[in-house]
Amino acid sequence: MTVHDRNRATAPPSRPPHAAATSVVLQQIPVPPSLAAQLLTAAADHLTKVKPDAELTPAGWGRALALADARTLTGYPQAVAQHAGRRAMAALTSEMWASARTRGEWALCLRKIAGSV
Repeated sequence: MTVHDRNRATAPPSRPPHAAATSVVLQQIPVPPSLAAQLLTAAADHLTKVKPDAELTPAGWGRALALADARTLTGYPQAVAQHAGRRAMAALTSEMWASARTRGEWALCLRKIAGSV
């Protein structure tokens, strides 16, 4: 019982018998990835398609991010797009920045962290 129910001395309403089945069905519905995850995945897609074995330069990263932003966040209000961008950038670890990696290796890292945002 909730605090309010204890005060009124009533029991909470019982769950209908189909509630458990409904819960199972709802758990099976795929949840789309967050906008931040979509942004990281789109950047990874670009890095994979264009010279994946080349070293990732700051210019290459900027281009991948700009293309991903245009592909993913166009049409959303500015505040929503900025929030997604901040979340995506916050997910990047200092270890990723410190090591020299190819565009393909960066793409793998981006896909991995996309699952956490």
